[in-house]
Amino acid sequence: MANTFQGHFPEKNTGEDGFVGTAPVGSFPPNRYGLYDIAGNVWEWCSDWYRADYYQTLADAGGIARNPPGPVDSFDPSEPGTKKRVQKGGSYLCTDQYCKRYMPGGRGNGEPETGTNHVGFRCVMTQPTWDALQKENGSHGASKSPN
Repeated sequence: MANTFQGHFPEKNTGEDGFVGTAPVGSFPPNRYGLYDIAGNVWEWCSDWYRADYYQTLADAGGIARNPPGPVDSFDPSEPGTKKRVQKGGSYLCTDQYCKRYMPGGRGNGEPETGTNHVGFRCVMTQPTWDALQKENGSHGASKSPN
């Protein structure tokens, strides 16, 4: 379950999931790994440069790519002179009628200086850091584990 567009895109978002725009983090149940909002809501910036041919480059190298670092530069054939970074997760504007990139394997791209209301980023920390912060703050603050 995720915050995506319901209704007829782009004329009418019915908000059947309770939201017609962005939703607060944790509005939907976590996935099997305990992660919240991995799909839908807002596109999440990634540090990787975008290359349309990157997945094919990995496949051509053979073997299994485990946590590949991403390409060293950016190239989008539709805008060759524009540097772009990868965006993952899709947004509340994604719908099966228009865009299926909110699926886990999907990815988008965008100029780092582009501002919009459906692009954001994810803050992460390790479990030991979370535990230390909880101990330091006497377990006050956010109640959700970072997992």
